[in-house]
Amino acid sequence: MFRKTALIVLAGCMSVATGEKAWAKADSTGTVKFDYDIRLGAFLDNGEYNSNYKAPQTLSGAYVTPAVGLRFGGGHRIMTGISFLQQFGQKPFGETPDFLAYYNYTGRVFNGFGGLLPRAEMKGYYSRALFSDSVGYFKHTLAGALLQWEGERGGIEAFFDWNSEDIKTGKESFMAGLAGRLNLGRRGLFNVGLAGYMYHYRIGDKAVSAGEAPNFLVDNVMYHVYGGIDLGGITALDVLSLDVGIVGSLSRGRIEVGNAGGWTPRAGFHARFNLEWHGWGIEDTFFAGKGLMPLWDVYGSQVYWGDAFYNAPVYNRTDLYWSKTLAERLSIRAALVFHQTAGGLDFCQQASLLVHLWK
Repeated sequence: MFRKTALIVLAGCMSVATGEKAWAKADSTGTVKFDYDIRLGAFLDNGEYNSNYKAPQTLSGAYVTPAVGLRFGGGHRIMTGISFLQQFGQKPFGETPDFLAYYNYTGRVFNGFGGLLPRAEMKGYYSRALFSDSVGYFKHTLAGALLQWEGERGGIEAFFDWNSEDIKTGKESFMAGLAGRLNLGRRGLFNVGLAGYMYHYRIGDKAVSAGEAPNFLVDNVMYHVYGGIDLGGITALDVLSLDVGIVGSLSRGRIEVGNAGGWTPRAGFHARFNLEWHGWGIEDTFFAGKGLMPLWDVYGSQVYWGDAFYNAPVYNRTDLYWSKTLAERLSIRAALVFHQTAGGLDFCQQASLLVHLWK
């Protein structure tokens, strides 16, 4: 069934693309034009971990998100398509593809989306304490709304994402959040910013009665506030930046069962340094505080979208990478990643490729 659905949607996208002239007509507000937006990506993340915080694993796969539609009225467009993920080594069409259908308005300072849209449209800076690398690998669709404002001194975005709903089991989850940055000084070398979200997860009464979890409603708030400096524009380096701040969480279960009752606050110091020259770079991220995910042993990644290494009281991540963008459409990145905790040093290799075609 899933295979037939995917093939039908992809065939529809191709037929629409080849029939552009036949169905692009004029209306009272101006010419209606054919539009397309296609992302094709591949990733490999080989984690050689011997850690209390993360199990060794290899994440790999490829995905494609073709969408076609109409642009009209000076900045308006409607798009439809599919988002399909294929993990390497698994049978084709083993995963349910996501349907894309969204409206987008692009203005001078405002950009807005509504519907089922590509998550890649999010542009804010989110620490890996909020969104781990695996979110980018496996979650390519945002169901809800994304609103963005961009000015000379910075920008802000707000989003709402209805992740899931199952009427039979009572499971549901959604997320609402924002990210913003303000550049300060005459050259905009200094900046302050924030990012955060509230995630609501209802596992359902039946899951609790079956012993799958002690609490049928869980909320988790994640936040990151920071200040920094960006000297890339006044040096020979492409990137030279540093930001320092606080990253924290508020977790609670709605029913008091053990440590799941009431709000549990956690916070710590967060710093990130990034240097890059001609595509070669180093990114170092440091965290010190109480582990940010107090209910991880009960819910794991069902509730927490951040990297599990942020459960450690002291954690340092160093990325040695090479990154290149070719012809504005093809992006390649390869990295050696070192995770340092009190338990020792863990190693990971990452590689990714993204082709983005649009009109």
